[in-house]
Parts: sequence; structure tokens; C-alpha cells
Amino acid sequence: MKLLLTNDDGINADGLQILKKMLSTKHDVFAIAPDRERSACSNIFTMREELTVTKHDEKSYSISGYPADCVSIGLHSDVIPDIDLVISGINHGPNLGDDIHFSGTVAGARTAFIFGKPSIAVSIDSFHSSSPFLIDTARFILDYIITETIPENVYLNINYPSIPKNEIKGIKYTCLSRRSYVDSYVKTQKNNSNQFTLKLNGTIETRDTPFSDSIAVENSYISITPMTIDSTDHEVLKKYQK
Repeated sequence: MKLLLTNDDGINADGLQILKKMLSTKHDVFAIAPDRERSACSNIFTMREELTVTKHDEKSYSISGYPADCVSIGLHSDVIPDIDLVISGINHGPNLGDDIHFSGTVAGARTAFIFGKPSIAVSIDSFHSSSPFLIDTARFILDYIITETIPENVYLNINYPSIPKNEIKGIKYTCLSRRSYVDSYVKTQKNNSNQFTLKLNGTIETRDTPFSDSIAVENSYISITPMTIDSTDHEVLKKYQK
């Protein structure tokens, strides 16, 4: 199977490199990833600027853009051959609940889904740092995730607990939790200037249901959430249509 890997942590991130090495034992793996970290970039797409592509080896490239750009280049240019499956990750940090709307990792999988390719986003609950259990996460993807497991009308968001393999209790198929971002900004005034800087600060509050991704990961399960891009509230739509 021909696989395309991308991420939002950059081409040299441990998660992507470990996943590439693991999957290459059984598959033909290509990587196209940003040339630097692009966390929380969501589905930013480069429209009016040229993208610089750097070839690292015969199957690895970095670009001056974003995860969505990486996937589009992989699917629509002649840089790599036709791909069977797109995998975005392994992200250094979880992507749970409402995080998926901001995440560049999930956006990589979402972009592939929009363009008609089976896709997976995979993250590890390591609080945005490299985890000693990235190899276990990569092995899970190698052993259990194949295109036949992905229905045509969804893409998958996978979150792996950052714990030893023998402590993993199993797999839970989950819904998204609700995440409230209690944000604030730290303000610093520049000397003798009408400018000031703002730096984001804040906390995340999670509202769970028994079947949510956050609850699964918190309780040592691998969370797999099937997702789509239709944001229509069909129940409200039915009321309006009446």
C-alpha cells in the first residue's frame, strides 16, 4: 500500500519519523510535511504565494506551507505517486474534542478526506512533547489500521494514551468531547512606543459524556472517533423545513 504521511510538527518531528520508519516495514511510505512547526493552523491553505519544496531523500519532502498544502501537493502534483491512504501524525499532544477544529494534524486528514482519500489523524496524549511511547503508537497504526477499516463517508481521529503498552486497556470508538478554552492574554507594553505585545495564556475545561474521546484516553483506552465535515444541524434543519 502507498501511504502519505504529514503532520503539523514539522518534517523532523519524532512522531512523523518514527511512524515513517515503522510503516515502511510493510508499506511504501512517502512524507510531505511542513518545514517547521505549524501547530494550531487548522486548514490554512496557501493560495497566492509560491511554496518552496525541499527534497530530503527519494521519499521525504518538506514545504514552506501548512499540512493542508502538504496533502494537496501529495495528491495533486507529480512529486509522489498516487496514494492509497493519508496519515497525519503522530502529533506530539492530544487532539480531543473541539481541538479538532484548530488542529493542523486533524486538518491534514480532513483535507485528504475532502479530496476523496481515506485518511487518519493520530495523536499521542503527551502534552505537546515527545513521548517514550511513540513507537507503541506507531506499531498500533501498523498492526490495526488499514484502509478497509475506514468507511467511505468518514475519516478517523485517533488519540493514543502516553502510557506503557501493557497499561492500555483496549480500544474505544468515541464521540468528541466538548472543550471550553478559558483564554486570556498577557500584555507587555513596548518602551516609548504605541505598540504592545500579547501572548496567549489560559486553560482548557472539558465537558465529557461517557462515550467521549477524553474519557476514553483518561481511562487508558485508545480513542478512535469517526468524523465527517458536514456541520449541518439536521434536527434543526428539519424543524425549519416544516
